[in-house]
Amino acid sequence: MGIKTAVKVGDRIELIFTTDELTKLKPGDQGVVTEIEGELGDRLIKIKWDNGKNLALLEEIDEFKIIMK
Repeated sequence: MGIKTAVKVGDRIELIFTTDELTKLKPGDQGVVTEIEGELGDRLIKIKWDNGKNLALLEEIDEFKIIMK
């Protein structure tokens, strides 16, 4: 189950879990929210990860926590 807090562009987040089996991201990786698409509960959260990746997360499927607003 995804996040339930109101994440915003510019928030720094930490990955907890993703269903993407092809990504090299792992729990604990961090990044900054760059864009949010969709409606609350069904949003695509685009992240610029510290490792240079740009994988987006699905709000209701992937899990992450906000570590800095």
